Amino acid sequence: MGTAKLPSDINQAAFAEYMYQWAATLTQSGANFPFILPVKADKEATGWKISLLKKMPEGNFDAAGVIQGTVEEVPGAGPVCMIRFFEGPAGMVDRRTAAPSDPQQRLNVLIESLPDVDTIMSTMPVALRNGVAKCR
Repeated sequence: MGTAKLPSDINQAAFAEYMYQWAATLTQSGANFPFILPVKADKEATGWKISLLKKMPEGNFDAAGVIQGTVEEVPGAGPVCMIRFFEGPAGMVDRRTAAPSDPQQRLNVLIESLPDVDTIMSTMPVALRNGVAKCR
């Protein structure tokens, strides 16, 4: 979905924690409610992930899509925040038509079917800037 080059003097662990806190707050903040789908934030070793949940046929909830952010060292560039999108197990549940076979088209169709992705991504640039400012 995107990348953000981070300053070389950033505290990477603190930045990853800051972004996880943003994600966790985003899922609880009245400013962004109501999300159309249930949303869950998880901390990962070098970042965070936000799962957009859908009900499975068995009655449980699972991720339809996952926005993942990780802080990675890139040779020649230094620390970079990588933002990726993945299809979850519930991604194509309840489809009325066959899912596209092309992986890029499949992800595009999935992203378009999850309107909360736009809400989440629209708040991320400010969070990234604030995280950089606080973690240097």
